[in-house]
Amino acid sequence: MLIANATLADGHRRDVRIEGERIAAVERRLSADADETTIDAAGKLLLPGMIDSHVHFREPGFPEKETWASGSRAAAAGGVTTVVDQPNTQPPTVTGEAFDEKAELAADSVVDFGINGGVTPAWQPNELLDRPLFALGEVFLADSTGEMGIDADLFADAVTAATERGVPVTVHAEDAARFDASARERSEAQRVVRDGEAVSSSREAQSASRTTSESASGQRPRANDPDAWSAFRTP
Repeated sequence: MLIANATLADGHRRDVRIEGERIAAVERRLSADADETTIDAAGKLLLPGMIDSHVHFREPGFPEKETWASGSRAAAAGGVTTVVDQPNTQPPTVTGEAFDEKAELAADSVVDFGINGGVTPAWQPNELLDRPLFALGEVFLADSTGEMGIDADLFADAVTAATERGVPVTVHAEDAARFDASARERSEAQRVVRDGEAVSSSREAQSASRTTSESASGQRPRANDPDAWSAFRTP
């Protein structure tokens, strides 16, 4: 396939040749082969397939909200060609059996996908970490989205187990005590704060605690809000 006259993300106009599932050539001008499909993309922006590494396709457990079929089609319509699903479904993806169940449902996806595993007191690390996880995560440090919050000791054990298997870990970094307090405030006030986030997702709660972060083998956090870094800075 030849996509001609496309505007790339850097603003340059180029011809792009696709062979199979790969970009084979990007040039100012390419000549179409006799039997090659050609698309004139003049005036259009051409991007490579995007990756959404945080989706919540609600299967298994909540197909009335979203399925792998509907969610992946929506992703494809928006130019997303790879998605990574989070573990807080029902059952949560914390055992090998739960992973297998989700993987079977994910066969309905029209885009490439990865599946994350989760951690709860009932998780089965040996069998779960033997599955082809994209990552162990998100690991919840508070019950912010479903009841998957864990304490610092279990978090440290999970990071150790994942590290031994070469599996990356992603974290829903929230301090449970601060989260619970702000959740009560939200219940009383029924208000929202900046960017439409509920009070229970306050910047202080997102920052979690220095102690918990240090238990993750000294790994530095990544946070959407720069103020969430404040708890990790040296006083």
